[in-house]
Amino acid sequence: MRCAVTGMMAAAMVALAVPAFAQGGGQAGSSPAADPSCKGVAVEWPADLKAWGVAAVPVTAATGPGSIPAIMPGTPARITLAPKEGVTLAVTPTKPVEDKTYAGTVAFVVPAAGPYRVALDVGAWIDVVADGKSLDSTSHRHGPNCSGIRKVVDFGLAAGTYQLQLSNSPAATVTLLLVPPQS
Repeated sequence: MRCAVTGMMAAAMVALAVPAFAQGGGQAGSSPAADPSCKGVAVEWPADLKAWGVAAVPVTAATGPGSIPAIMPGTPARITLAPKEGVTLAVTPTKPVEDKTYAGTVAFVVPAAGPYRVALDVGAWIDVVADGKSLDSTSHRHGPNCSGIRKVVDFGLAAGTYQLQLSNSPAATVTLLLVPPQS
């Protein structure tokens, strides 16, 4: 019983800490995969994040409103961003843009409404944009221990085409997985 209570208390503490880390993902630049205690640890992948281990498709993010490259839900993308000074985003991020960070935009298509999840390997800010407006996320959390996934942000999306803006990235290249609804 004590283990169950301790586990519930730990879960409650994590739940209380999540809003503080929400989109920021904690300290910029740190990564769960860089944790020395992860050496040789096998990751327990939830079914929805198993694709993280597949080779990522290289994509160069758009820096303005012109042609925006598309990513595919369910396929990891290795996205190259640009220094924030050279990027024009469709919407202003709600988190102020920090110095020496990277940004960019990709597009994606949602064929059917449902919960979509964005997994990212750095603590960048994520905006999903539709009709010129940033959509509210439904939850935020960290990825599985030792997975290399820094943050996971969920969005409830209707069928349609969206832009995914990344800003405040401490890294010029990020790995991202857009997870479609699980059946």
